[in-house]
Amino acid sequence: MASGKFLPLPYFFISSDWKILDYSHAASSIFLIGDDFSSLVDEENRQKVSQYIQPHLSEMQFELNMKTKHDPLAVFEISVRWEADEAHIICVEKTKEIDQLASDLMKLRSRLSETDFELLEKKEELEDAINRIHKLSGPFIPLYEEAGLVPLFGDLQADKLQVIEANILSRIDEEEYEQVFFDFHGVGKITMNGKEKLGQLFEAIQLMGTKTVIVGLSPSQVQGLGSKGTLQADAMASLQQAISIYVKKAEP
Repeated sequence: MASGKFLPLPYFFISSDWKILDYSHAASSIFLIGDDFSSLVDEENRQKVSQYIQPHLSEMQFELNMKTKHDPLAVFEISVRWEADEAHIICVEKTKEIDQLASDLMKLRSRLSETDFELLEKKEELEDAINRIHKLSGPFIPLYEEAGLVPLFGDLQADKLQVIEANILSRIDEEEYEQVFFDFHGVGKITMNGKEKLGQLFEAIQLMGTKTVIVGLSPSQVQGLGSKGTLQADAMASLQQAISIYVKKAEP
């Protein structure tokens, strides 16, 4: 297998006793990497490592507090996939800016309900905060020259997807990506208008000659969408499968 050093996300390749066998440059820019994956977490979270990162648990997603170069307690979404006695681990930091913006948004809404007249001038600020949250809920991450990843967060409704769509279509038009992976691991509910908008987004991408691939759609989300075929997109079980495609393409 080709090395994962050039993956654009924090990535680790470990043995069954959590020894680090390989890692990406993105990981080394964030973490102080030792020999053991458990050294990246504090004492309280090492039990999570021993509980959830085990070969008999073929695939797992969970949150873990990790020590970074700039933050001794940063929250990461951990995705683990085992191949025999070795595991691929992807670490995606939960964006603190989303939490802060959501908090600011709730405060603004509370103040607006108390006195609409006094806060009319805040309307533009409120709308800007909403748009910023929506943009952060579907960032576009280049994986390699021909493909990109869009990790989706929170509930999906039409107004959020409208904001996300503009950024995605612009990036595809600029770089001519051949395929885009949509990661649903962080998605909550999908509203009816969100389902319709999602179908329109996928159709627009495909009309541009780019393939869409769904990653990590849960059984409840499949029921909510009717079927994966409704979206006219291929599906993959996990983010690790998408990353494995990148690794294969990176092989000489």
